[in-house]
Amino acid sequence: MGNCFALCIPSKRRVLWVVKRDGKMIQFRGPILVKDVLVNFSGLGVGVSREALKHLPSDYELKIGKVYYLLPCPCSSGGSVGAPDVSSMADDGGQKGSGMKRIKVVITKQQLQDLLSKQISLEELLLSQSVDSSSPRNWKPKLDPIPEGIE
Repeated sequence: MGNCFALCIPSKRRVLWVVKRDGKMIQFRGPILVKDVLVNFSGLGVGVSREALKHLPSDYELKIGKVYYLLPCPCSSGGSVGAPDVSSMADDGGQKGSGMKRIKVVITKQQLQDLLSKQISLEELLLSQSVDSSSPRNWKPKLDPIPEGIE
């Protein structure tokens, strides 16, 4: 009974929490600036809720006892290396249906090396993928029936 009571007493050390995109939580024992949190998380921003429309400024001090969330950053100031975000390129002045779509392509290591060494263009790679994906998704191998023995 004493252990349960001790666990219910609030601790004297207060902390602040930052929830990562995968749901894991980072604990900080003292106030910290947003820019110090984002050192390890390029391309992300910090918000006060999961649905926050605006990110906190980089010089904002995160307060002890609060919970903050890492959110995807619409700006390119994160300095992340990699493919640009298609949603930021699809800005068409607020009009819907700009014709741009984000797709995910599964390629082999060899195709990736060819693409990076400029031996094959992205269009050629996508065309070869579309030809390969012409088989139906519900394809099943043809199996002969297995005869059952008479009991």
